[in-house]
Amino acid sequence: MTFKTNAKKAVDALFAKFGQTAHFTFKDNSTDEGLVIHRFPDKVIDVMDTRVHTETDLFEIRALDIEVGKAIYQITIDGKTYTVQGEPMLDQHGIVLRMEAYAS
Repeated sequence: MTFKTNAKKAVDALFAKFGQTAHFTFKDNSTDEGLVIHRFPDKVIDVMDTRVHTETDLFEIRALDIEVGKAIYQITIDGKTYTVQGEPMLDQHGIVLRMEAYAS
């Protein structure tokens, strides 16, 4: 077995354990469903006299779950909609797509 085959198995196990079903809306207004791992925003921290906080959430999606050339515009989980911002990034092995989004 190659490294990529083993990595895909590990990612599949990770998504089976921690993945949530989400509804995707693409930029061309088509829709689909798939599993995502939702990483919550950073916590509020104090930096000297300033409180720093980000409301940006991170989502991880298996790259094989998205059609090539389709760009996700919104992700809906449990009735809450998140709008994707910035450019999604593939991991170094092309298995997991990571994207940032904010609650809309």
